[in-house]
Amino acid sequence: MLSVILVLEALAFLVVLRLLAIAPRGRGPAVKRDKNNNDNNNNKTATTASLAVFLGSGGHTAEMRALLASVDRQRYTPRTYVYCAGDDMSLRAVADFEASTEVPGSAGAGARNPSYSLLSLPRARAVGEGKLSTLVSASKTFAVALWHVFALPTMARPRAPWADVLILNGPGTAVVLVAAVYIRRILGLSYTRIIYVESFARVKSLSLSGKLLKPFVDTFVVQWPDLAGENVPSADIKVKKVNKGEQFEGSFIPGTTYRGWLV
Repeated sequence: MLSVILVLEALAFLVVLRLLAIAPRGRGPAVKRDKNNNDNNNNKTATTASLAVFLGSGGHTAEMRALLASVDRQRYTPRTYVYCAGDDMSLRAVADFEASTEVPGSAGAGARNPSYSLLSLPRARAVGEGKLSTLVSASKTFAVALWHVFALPTMARPRAPWADVLILNGPGTAVVLVAAVYIRRILGLSYTRIIYVESFARVKSLSLSGKLLKPFVDTFVVQWPDLAGENVPSADIKVKKVNKGEQFEGSFIPGTTYRGWLV
């Protein structure tokens, strides 16, 4: 029994070391905007990238719908929308969003773009659910997510990740989804880049999901300057003129990007 415990402890230690080794690091990139408040440092190319979007229901889905309005759907295709089972609001949001996509060469505006799919996950935690019950629910969610975002894609296309980019803004089920997506990164395989956008409602402090995911996502985006770093006041964020545009400067914590209001 003692040997089993020692083996498990050794495995856990190795996993922690691996996570520390692969966790994204670096200073949050400066954001440049031109005189029309558009980003200058997005180099558009003709290549496409698959996009996965997690819809957290309620206000999270409403904010994500606003974020997606500016996404180039010709470039980010195919798209996968992940939602919690029973979340009819998110399904309606996807239907409305995709119905507005114009397909080049189609008969007219409003033609449906077929390049998207849906993935339903069990909710990791219901409102008011107890800790023990939450552990069971989250384990079920992780098992389903692991099958759909790791096992099936890896068997079908071992060299390609489930999606090139995953964008999410919470809530709790998003943490479980990221854990499943992270398996390929732990194994040293090609992996999904993860972008977390903190909710517009979080002005002074990060959400619990944000606090948990911040060390593990590739880009952590906040919409209020005070959230660019818990010990960094908004006064430290300066704006200077750069070639008729503006560039934000400040002591951002590693991996955090302040983008202003996005929704």
